[in-house]
Parts: sequence; C-alpha cells; structure tokens
Amino acid sequence: MAVGRGQKLIAGIYSRAAHRLYDPLVVHGSFKLLSGGRLHDLVAEQGRRAVSAADGGPILDVPVGTAYFTKAVARAHPGLVVGVDIAEGMVQESRDLAAREGLSNLSVVQASIHELPFPDGTFPAILCTNGLQVMPNLEGAVGELARVLAPGGTLFVSVVGVPLRSKSLPTAFATRNVSDALRGVGLRRTRFLRLRLATIICARKVMP
Repeated sequence: MAVGRGQKLIAGIYSRAAHRLYDPLVVHGSFKLLSGGRLHDLVAEQGRRAVSAADGGPILDVPVGTAYFTKAVARAHPGLVVGVDIAEGMVQESRDLAAREGLSNLSVVQASIHELPFPDGTFPAILCTNGLQVMPNLEGAVGELARVLAPGGTLFVSVVGVPLRSKSLPTAFATRNVSDALRGVGLRRTRFLRLRLATIICARKVMP
C-alpha cells in the first residue's frame, strides 16, 4: 500500500484518536453540532438505503472509523459488510467491536481509499460517511470509489464542512467540490440534502 505524506499524517492522527477520543469528541460532538443534531439519523438512513440497494450483495464502508455507524448496517444486512480505514487504530477498534458484538459478517481491512484492494465493480452499495472532507486528492478518492462500485450501484456520501466550491481550498472548506467530483467520474446524483455544515449525497453509477 503506497501512502503519501498527507495520508500518513491523517492516519497517525486518527489512529491516536481511535481509542476513547473519536466517538465522544467527533461522532457525538462535532458531527451533531455541525448538523443541528440530525446527522446521526440521516447517516442511519443512508445505511438502511445501502442495505436495500445491495440486495444481499457486499457493502463497502470507507472510512469505517470505529464502526460506530457500520455496526447497524452489519446487523441489518444478510451479506458481507467490508470496512476499510487507513488508520491502524481505527481498524483495530472496528475489529474489536465486531468481535465483541458477534458481527461475523463485518470484515475490516486496513487500506487507503486511493488504492482499494478490490476488483472493479465489486460492491452494489458503498457508504462513505464523514471522511472525504479530510482526505487529500478528492478526485482520486472518488474515482477509486467509482471503480469498485458495481454498474447500477449507489454511493452514499456524507461530508461535513463549509459549503463552498474552490479548487484551491481543502474539501473541508469547499464541500461543493464533492458533487463536482462525483459527476467527473460518471456518477449521477440522485439525492442532495444540506443541513448547516453537513451534506448528504446519493449518486448512482450509470449502467453501461
């Protein structure tokens, strides 16, 4: 797995935050604040939509983080749920949670979103929850998600940050770039919802 300097820095920060800090400070803190308290319910809805869209096929969740949201997807889904995260600490937290809660269908892999270790078109549904805003190379990340998304499949995205459009700013300060990036890799937006500094997007991979 070739990882750039920016990715290594992000992985290190999130690895250190994974145990005891990430859920109370980020999941229960900033995510709720930035969305007016509605983001959790909307992300849970995205998970239910992903289960329906997958129709028993495998679901990818990247970045999986501590699997706080992923566990509900794994409980509801009859098939395989694959969590991916670049941060070793997050991977370990997710694996521990899966073992603790008996989620035998949740498999967690350490990898970069820019180099996903899966064949083209593997997943009929992909969840990308509150991660794109901190990842370098937005276009590369979205392109890789589109590659492993099956034709006709759906990508479910949530991002938090400032709703501007600017090629010179990081995604956290220009979240409108996400929609542009999705169009750029041939995904058709089917849902768009913004509340405060959180944005929910669904996009479908058009059948060839």
